[in-house]
Amino acid sequence: MFRRFLTLFAVSGSIFLGTCAGSWGADEFVKNNPDINKYEFARSYISALSYMKDIHDRWDKNAPKKYFADQKDKMILATLNDLSLDNSDLRIIKHYLLKYLISPNMLMRKVADMVVVATSREIAVNDAEKTLWQKWYDLTTSGQATRPKEIDFVKSQYAMELRRKEFDKDIVHASILMTKVLISEKNKNGKGHLLAITAQQRQNLLDKLDSYGSDTLDWGLKSGQGTLEGSIAVIRETLEDSIWISIDEK
Repeated sequence: MFRRFLTLFAVSGSIFLGTCAGSWGADEFVKNNPDINKYEFARSYISALSYMKDIHDRWDKNAPKKYFADQKDKMILATLNDLSLDNSDLRIIKHYLLKYLISPNMLMRKVADMVVVATSREIAVNDAEKTLWQKWYDLTTSGQATRPKEIDFVKSQYAMELRRKEFDKDIVHASILMTKVLISEKNKNGKGHLLAITAQQRQNLLDKLDSYGSDTLDWGLKSGQGTLEGSIAVIRETLEDSIWISIDEK
């Protein structure tokens, strides 16, 4: 997840919301998004993103191909190790969101489900890629790595990256919906800009986001963003934009 050559298309948030909150009427939105544990949920979500940052940095800044470009055996072993580390981080991310699958807030439950499913699928892809790399390692060390086998190996890798791209989109969808969770049920007729968190809670969330995402200061989705960068940007927009009013600033 969030690695190598994947980038994000610039997509309107309203497209994502069409399958969930955007298709609800005002009464339905209030019914499905009551002001229950919203600060705690946002804190859990933003904390989970920090582990996605670890995964991103592992492949963007410390990729085995950079460190062991001329040492193929070491590069493969390092890749296997990093995939295992990725899965450990992904399981932590799942743990942060699992408890919200039974939340009385249906929108919160939707966000949690999207993240849990995406990370579970990513773990499965990582396990499959570990098997792929291990087989390639065995071929190279035994002198059986022929050109046709190398082509098959690269094709299999590419197919896995395409699957990751789909999971990455789900994480961005979830990040957009998470910001909708923060909207208070006290907005009349589904309109207004009141959040369900206090000014201090809002600052706490922003501080947590800045602890690992301070290099992403943009607001909203833009062409060319990575998945993590896009997720941070949509959350930052809601927390920083003065159009949104904290619950204790009415």
